[in-house]
Amino acid sequence: MKRCSLFLLATCMALGGLPSVAAGAAELHRDDVLGTSLDLRVDAPAAQAAAAGRAALAEIERLDALLSRWRADSELSRFNATTAPQDLSHDLRAVLRLCEEWRARTEGLFSCRLGGLAQRWQQAQDSGVLPTREELRALASAANAAEVRLDDRQPVARPPAVIFDVDALAKGYIIDRALAAARAAAPAATAIGLDIGGDARYWQADGAGQAWPVGVADARAPRDNRAALATVGLRSQAIAASGHATRGYTVGRRHYSHILDPWSGWPMQFAPSATVVAPDASSADALATALSVMPIRSGLELADALPDVAALILSDTGTAFASQRWPGLLLPASGATVAPERLVIDYQVPPLASERYHAPYLALWIAREDGSPVRQLLVLGERSRYLKDLPQWWRRYGRDDLPAIQGIARPTRLPGHYSVAWDGRDDRGQVTPPGAYRLQVEAARQGGGHEFLSVPIDTGQGSDLPTQAHGSSEIGTVQVSKP
Repeated sequence: MKRCSLFLLATCMALGGLPSVAAGAAELHRDDVLGTSLDLRVDAPAAQAAAAGRAALAEIERLDALLSRWRADSELSRFNATTAPQDLSHDLRAVLRLCEEWRARTEGLFSCRLGGLAQRWQQAQDSGVLPTREELRALASAANAAEVRLDDRQPVARPPAVIFDVDALAKGYIIDRALAAARAAAPAATAIGLDIGGDARYWQADGAGQAWPVGVADARAPRDNRAALATVGLRSQAIAASGHATRGYTVGRRHYSHILDPWSGWPMQFAPSATVVAPDASSADALATALSVMPIRSGLELADALPDVAALILSDTGTAFASQRWPGLLLPASGATVAPERLVIDYQVPPLASERYHAPYLALWIAREDGSPVRQLLVLGERSRYLKDLPQWWRRYGRDDLPAIQGIARPTRLPGHYSVAWDGRDDRGQVTPPGAYRLQVEAARQGGGHEFLSVPIDTGQGSDLPTQAHGSSEIGTVQVSKP
């Protein structure tokens, strides 16, 4: 049975319309919930499903009164209005603690201390005059240096330099608590899914015993009629996304991202967007924001280091980078139900006689027969000025896309034999159909030459592997084989 969430405004379009409802399941839709829309599905007897809907809405309303920065009468607004010690509710204290924990885990790149900077950018939008970088840096530095104490049951004094803005985590926290309230109100429920404006959490499998299919839209520019980038299957997991296009500040004729660099106070530029799957919605929410600020390589490393977390990161120009666990969440695409067998690519950086030898810059990627890119495998060399000396790769991946370079580039290597693998997936983690492809290898060396090899490969059954190719200068032997 087909079912979908309204994830990132594009899911139902991507999955073919609103889901059908199984017997014993109820669906609730509400507009104007936390400034967006809510969709709740409860697989339970009718009376319990109705009670679950009431409980979830009541919990959302209760928490909004505590955590909203848009309401002047919220507990958060009252806390931000004075530096005098205040007794905080359990929920506000819990959210502030989560904020500080994620701030420490990301070395300050996720921060809920940016309310003062957000206010300053709002003033700039109202006045049409940009703040100076020195002013913003001073505000950011003071907020980062402030000491925040959130001791149990003790009144909390807000540091003067800090105005808390918990938007990057609060919606996820509210989703977690609302889903818990729905579960408590419907003890006979077998599955619950809650989506609020694109952030969602699912409990158990869906009513048919299958993973919940959730379409992943392009977080850079979600649109109602845009096809999903991928469809993931979730079981007792949460999903959230963060991008830079749909919100922000307009000063004069220029638009600036709402996501601010916590160290400089300046809006992020040419930054990635991220979709994150995590065990709970608050973690997914925080990580999606953090990965929109971090360098792509660091974001992928963080996602891989955390248990049960997966991420898809898109560079500013749309190049995709999937974390290790992301492909395992993808539901099979039509015509590609099983990944082709993994290929091993052994390549050589040849020894060359040179008075002043420089290790070559080198790129390996998979392309279709027409040359269009499929998957980046390796880039050696981290300076964009020299990566431009790989024109074939640069035109397809590197040009005007510095975040993409940061996402995959590694230091150059001295002469020797090395190996990489291809798991049969494209840059977004989707399975590619068996067939004819090309391994593209390009190398260039400062003070040396340039070389490009295009090696035909076939991932279908009965393919003629291994296959070898040999460069004549900057590239040594290249062999493609099955393990």
